[in-house]
Amino acid sequence: MIVKNEEKTLDRCLSSLKPLMEAVESELIITDTGSTDSTVEIAKKYTDHIIHFEWCDDFSAARNTGLKEARGEWFLFLDGDEWFENTDELIEFFTSGECDKYGSASYIQRNYTDSSGKNYIDFHALRLNRVIENCLFINQVHEAMPRITPTKFFKDYAHHYGYVCYSRRERMKKSQRNIRLLEMELEENPLNLKAYYELSREYFGFYDLDTVEYYCTRGLKIEEEHPDHIWKLSIFQSYVKALYKGKAYQKVLELVEKMVREDPQMEIIWMDYHYYAQNAAFQIRDYERSNSHGLAYLKVYEQYQAGRLDNNMLLFANFDHIKETDKEQVLYLLGVSFLFLHNYKEVEKIIDQLDSLDPAVLGHGLLLISRMCAETEKWEQLASFYQNKRSVEASYKIDIMKEIEAVLPLEEKMRADAAIAFAALPDKDDAYVRMNCLRNEELNGDKDAVECELDWFLRWEGKWSTVYSDVLFFAMQEKMNILKFILKIEVDEFRPIIDNMQKHHNNFPEVIKEYLKSYSFENLKGLYWSICLRENLLMMETKNFAANEDEMKFFIEYARQSAKYVRSIFRSELLSPDRVTILPRAYRFGFYMGQALAAQEKSDSESYLRNLRFALKSYEGMNRPISVLLDYFEQEEKLRREKAEEFNKLAKQVKERIKILISQGKLKEAGQVTAQLAALMPNDPDVVKFRTLTHTEPDMKELAAQLPQ
Repeated sequence: MIVKNEEKTLDRCLSSLKPLMEAVESELIITDTGSTDSTVEIAKKYTDHIIHFEWCDDFSAARNTGLKEARGEWFLFLDGDEWFENTDELIEFFTSGECDKYGSASYIQRNYTDSSGKNYIDFHALRLNRVIENCLFINQVHEAMPRITPTKFFKDYAHHYGYVCYSRRERMKKSQRNIRLLEMELEENPLNLKAYYELSREYFGFYDLDTVEYYCTRGLKIEEEHPDHIWKLSIFQSYVKALYKGKAYQKVLELVEKMVREDPQMEIIWMDYHYYAQNAAFQIRDYERSNSHGLAYLKVYEQYQAGRLDNNMLLFANFDHIKETDKEQVLYLLGVSFLFLHNYKEVEKIIDQLDSLDPAVLGHGLLLISRMCAETEKWEQLASFYQNKRSVEASYKIDIMKEIEAVLPLEEKMRADAAIAFAALPDKDDAYVRMNCLRNEELNGDKDAVECELDWFLRWEGKWSTVYSDVLFFAMQEKMNILKFILKIEVDEFRPIIDNMQKHHNNFPEVIKEYLKSYSFENLKGLYWSICLRENLLMMETKNFAANEDEMKFFIEYARQSAKYVRSIFRSELLSPDRVTILPRAYRFGFYMGQALAAQEKSDSESYLRNLRFALKSYEGMNRPISVLLDYFEQEEKLRREKAEEFNKLAKQVKERIKILISQGKLKEAGQVTAQLAALMPNDPDVVKFRTLTHTEPDMKELAAQLPQ
């Protein structure tokens, strides 16, 4: 092994080798290329044979350092970030003596494409060789050993996350390193077809299709002069992929069909070719041609799965499309193409094949059934599909129902026809069947039957999910108190359920507004439901939010409820301006709106304005209604200032008149005008002075001076 900074994965890797090393006489040689973490310390737990290698931009040189010190008859190499699921086949291979018949062996390297552990591509890695003189690693990067035939193929596999990068920067850095080393190899050997192929693969990571095509065409031109069938096919694979990604669909078809005609024996390579060709033909609506390539793909795929293809080719082909999900995509396109060609019998065959796939990939099958039902206007097939799944476990059944809901058309008549088909199913204890009965009765306008179905759901003890959103919608449409429903549902489901209602019912805004006029909830869960409903409507209408009285009242009530909810669920010490920043955004919004409304009641304009701005910053989704409130405030302030200016102007005129009357000795008339002005501004200094001069208010100092001392 060669390692560098593998502390996160090395222990798992070496631990997975223990059964093999205990069963077969072995030595473990680790070459460290400059680790700065605890990699070497971990390695020392498993071996004393650790070589310290000064990195020189050459993976083969590092590998060869360990190989030259190996004393065994066979040599196995792997990376520090891969580990075996089990090594039973390898152990049997060596302990039984079967190894004497072979010169090399290959196990499956399961290369994951992301960190989820669900998406991967299996590659047959030639990682075991018999040790012979002068057999060394070659190539500075993507190093390999010359193959010694015959080769044993194992089904044992090793997990490998070496191609998973957790950031775009990390991926780019790794690709740039590989590109630099590959270009160095081409400088030394311009005829190195493997380097052209690897460079084309690296540039896919940069989405640089022009450079991918450049290296592919250069490599193919060199291959014409120096034939190498294996690398020709691999480079061609990258070339076809680049053309497809660049939407050169016609050229993809021409090249693939030419290549397949010229070399019909290389079937294992054709899987990716046929995959791209099927998709290319579908894109240009050549459905007959698309089907031809789709069927060819499936033929090769079945041979591959059955192990009937030439295993030797597996060592040289990097497949992008050999997973079951790829097969599902091929089947789906076949089905859609047959649908466009009105060949419904073939569509039904495809549906049967999709139905037999793993439950995790049922989406395409349901989508195809839905499309066929929509075209034929017969929804019984979709209902039958669901009926056939009635015995599956509950969690999977919910997934099926969600998928069915997702593929149902939004067009009202089609949804109504689908509801009739599902309502006709015999299992009346099934909640999904009952919901479709409810849909059907709503369409028929049978209020008694609707009430009966809603009553069934009130008694139902099953698990609620977004699938049953129509039950709550129709209950609200019937002005029913839905608190009993709400108490059964997890609050995490509220927003998805409401989103479903809004998606499937054009009258959603009218129904919800009318319902909220009729019901308010003191129960916290009910209060949160009301908040979610109001928020959904506000978000729907945010772009067209009208600054009319009704809509502003609706928003203000939403803000009041949000503030009440926040005050109810958080301790009072958290609800202060200096600590509220630790709350989630939506709750900060509720806090600030509560503060703003309280300030408004106290006529504290400064606090009102400040908290409105904080609320806007906390929840930009409410930009429009809060902006309207801010506009109202600014308009009122402007009007107040204008009135104040006008009043001050008039007051000034009145004061001038009072001064004139006093100067003329008309104190009685001046006193009458002063009394009127004092009613409006009693504390004004000029008014106080005028009242003294006109004797409308006694001068207390003068009176005090006249009292006996």
